[in-house]
Amino acid sequence: MSQVKIIDAVCATGKTTSIINKINRSSPEEKFIYITPFLTEVQRIKESCVSKNFCEPKKMGTKIKGIKQLIKKGQNIVSTHALFSHFDQETIELAYLNNYTLILDEVANVVEPVNISQSDLKLILENCATVAPDGKLVWYATDYKGEFEKYKRLCDLESLMVCNNTVFLWMFPISVFKAFKEIYILTYMFDAQLQSYYYKYYNIEWENLYVKDFEITNEPQQYDINKYKKHINIYENKKANAIGDLDYTLSASWYRRNDAQENSILFNELKKKCTTYYRYMNTPSQKNMWTCYKDYREKVGGAGYKKGFVSLGSRATNMYIEKECLAYLANIYLNPYIAQFFNSKGVKVNEDLYALSEMLQWIFRSAIREEKDINIYIPSKRMRELLKSWEK
Repeated sequence: MSQVKIIDAVCATGKTTSIINKINRSSPEEKFIYITPFLTEVQRIKESCVSKNFCEPKKMGTKIKGIKQLIKKGQNIVSTHALFSHFDQETIELAYLNNYTLILDEVANVVEPVNISQSDLKLILENCATVAPDGKLVWYATDYKGEFEKYKRLCDLESLMVCNNTVFLWMFPISVFKAFKEIYILTYMFDAQLQSYYYKYYNIEWENLYVKDFEITNEPQQYDINKYKKHINIYENKKANAIGDLDYTLSASWYRRNDAQENSILFNELKKKCTTYYRYMNTPSQKNMWTCYKDYREKVGGAGYKKGFVSLGSRATNMYIEKECLAYLANIYLNPYIAQFFNSKGVKVNEDLYALSEMLQWIFRSAIREEKDINIYIPSKRMRELLKSWEK
C-alpha cells in the first residue's frame, strides 16, 4: 500500500467532507497536519473537527517557528499552502519524529522558475556548484559565505534543479513528503497536474482513492460529468472569438508581447469584446466572474465585470458560488522550462490535459458547483475546444 493517497474526484463531490469524516473517526493518538489554500477553509476544519482541537500556527517571529512549536507539542495543525511551502529541514525532521499524517486540500506548488540573472547563474555554475545527471544542482563550495547563500540552502534541501544550464528551477523538497506516515491529496485530474509529474520524477508511487456518499473508498467511481457539463453554456460568437483563433493567442507570452507595446491594440480589442459579451448577457455585476493573467487585469478589466476578477489557479473555495456569467481570457501552457525539464527526464507532460484541469478548477468556483446554469466566454479556440472535449 502506498504512503501517498490521491482522492481524485470531480469538483463538488464532497472530498473535503469525506476527509473530515475520516479525521473525526480516527483514534485520539493519530495526528494530522491539514494544509488548505484559504484561511476560510482553515476555520472550517477547526469547526468541523472539534474533538481533534486543530490549532493554527501563531506568529513567533515567523509563522514557521509557530508551527514548529505546535509539532513539538504533538498538536493537530491546520494551515495554508503559503506556510507549507516554507517548511525547512528542522520542520521536516520534527514532523517525521512525531508521526504525522499530511492532508493536502489541492495540490501543492511544487515547481517554479527561480528569478536569477544569467551572470549570477554562470558564476554559481563555474565556481560553487555542479549539475548532477538527474538535473539537481549540487553545491561543492562547502565553506562558501556570500550573496549566493540562499541558493546553497536550497541545494542543501536538494530542491534546486538546472535546465539547459540557463535556468534554475526550484523544486519543493521531496524530503517533506517523505516525513509523513501517510499523505492524502484532495484534487481532481491529478494525473494532469504538476505534482504528478514531480512525483514521477522522484519515483514516488501513489494509490488512487475515490469518494462515495461522502466517504473515502478504494472502489473506483464513475462520476457523472454530464450533470455539470449540461449546465455550461459556451458563448459561441465568431466575431468575439476571432481574437483567440491562433494556437498561442491569449497565452502568457501573448500577454507579455502585447504589454511591451504602448496602448496595445489587441488588449483594447480583448477588453472591448469582453465588455460587449457582458452587456449582451445583461447580468448584474455581482454575478460576473472573469480571469486573465494577473499582471494584466488592470489593462483588460472593463466596466461591469472588472470587480469580479478571480485569479487563475483558484481552487478549493466556495466564495464565488453566486457567479453565473464567466469569462476565461487565458490560454494555459506550462512554463516552457518546466515542461522541457520533465520531458528531458522521461516524464511526459500533457499540455492539453494540464490546461483543461486548470480551467475546470477555475470554472468550478462558480455556480456550477450547485448544478446551476452558467454562461462562459472563452475566446481562445484551443481552450474552448478542450472544455468541449471534457469527458472524465
